[in-house]
Amino acid sequence: MKLESQEVSFDNYWRRMRLRERAMAVPAPCITWQRKGSFNEAEQLIWERMKGVSRILDFGSGDQALRKKFFEAGYTGSYETYDVSPEFPTTWSSPSEIEGPFGAVICLEVIEHLPLAEGLALREKLLSWVAPGGWLILSTSNPACVLSPFSRDETHLHLYPLHDLLTWVMGAGLAVEARRIKLLPDRMTLITRGRLLAQRILCYLIGADRADGIMILAHRSG
Repeated sequence: MKLESQEVSFDNYWRRMRLRERAMAVPAPCITWQRKGSFNEAEQLIWERMKGVSRILDFGSGDQALRKKFFEAGYTGSYETYDVSPEFPTTWSSPSEIEGPFGAVICLEVIEHLPLAEGLALREKLLSWVAPGGWLILSTSNPACVLSPFSRDETHLHLYPLHDLLTWVMGAGLAVEARRIKLLPDRMTLITRGRLLAQRILCYLIGADRADGIMILAHRSG
């Protein structure tokens, strides 16, 4: 007897295996993510893709720091939010209430907190909200990272290899870019810089990945 998550993840399995070969060839340069008042490198990339759209959904908006940075940078559209935590007011109080389409859907560091079946269902829902000509920005922990993503957060439940995310979105007919994300501490001391350099060299020598996260930027044709 199959579990629900198995039934979902093995739909069209062999077609995905063929698409995966193309996904493995998609370049994924490493960029950085650091808490700061202005856009960090990853947020700047998101801004460059999103700034021209009229309606954005930030699913898992957290403390809404990204929303604040968008408006400080001059965004004039509708930036709508949803988050499971009640700590900050959001546009939408339940995913079932959300009404698309959106010119951009942002979902950062959310799906790893869900069981596989729920994560797969959520990413399909996110994709369904993307308007023609719109963007889906999705980030999550990197299962290939030399530092285990499970060591940083007890609420992490499932990880998604980058090539599987790329395969999924390419199979849906979207053009896609990929980035690997290295998290940087708020304060960069000389010791911290030395450790990061040593980690980079070590990972290169043993063929491991130093990036803590992964991000896909998928564009639906208009």
